[in-house]
Amino acid sequence: MKKLVNKVAIITGGAGSIGKITAKLFLEEGAKVMLVDLDEDSLKTAVAALNSEHVNYCVADVSKSVDVKHYVNETVKLYGKIDVFFNNAGI
Repeated sequence: MKKLVNKVAIITGGAGSIGKITAKLFLEEGAKVMLVDLDEDSLKTAVAALNSEHVNYCVADVSKSVDVKHYVNETVKLYGKIDVFFNNAGI
């Protein structure tokens, strides 16, 4: 049985290597995933590579509270809740 069925995850740094691999694993376990990163083109590439109807993205700067509120609100609007935050963004 998949461990993350009906769970919603936000992954910051979602366009980077660790973010994409984590998203792939979460999706394989049944989660719905919101990827968050600064670069929209990289996010689009990551979403296309993941090839799942259960992944979406939001462009945001995790160091700005207004952006954090935005990606939280977008995730809840799209998926109805948030179960997991994987705070992976960094330099």
